[in-house]
Amino acid sequence: MSFKDCYQVLGVDSDATQEEIKRAFRRLALRYHPDHNPEDPKQAEEKFKEVNEAYEVLSDEAKRRQYDYLMSRLEQRRRVFMVEDILRGSSSSGILEELLRELAALDTHLDSMWGRKPRGCRRGFDRRCRRFPP
Repeated sequence: MSFKDCYQVLGVDSDATQEEIKRAFRRLALRYHPDHNPEDPKQAEEKFKEVNEAYEVLSDEAKRRQYDYLMSRLEQRRRVFMVEDILRGSSSSGILEELLRELAALDTHLDSMWGRKPRGCRRGFDRRCRRFPP
């Protein structure tokens, strides 16, 4: 099977139960079975194989755990590559600047909302400020 998301192929969520996976498989297997699609048996056969391979992975608990682990690792790698591309200054370098501006604005908003002192104030400075009001 070429690399495709097994959950997406079967049309179920990643937290689907075995019963939901079996139900989705049966529905799709009937829909894409080559005997039920005489107008385009070649395309139906390809889709039928794809559905069978996805079900083979997700129906076995050990294979499913391994698949989920590998998918999570792949997603982590994608995020790392995306961040590296942004930091390298690819065409989306404006995204990083915009993100940093939004984070700074959020930090300022949270400080004022929670009544925090400006960043220059430290614990020792706060004590002096109380002893020697401005």
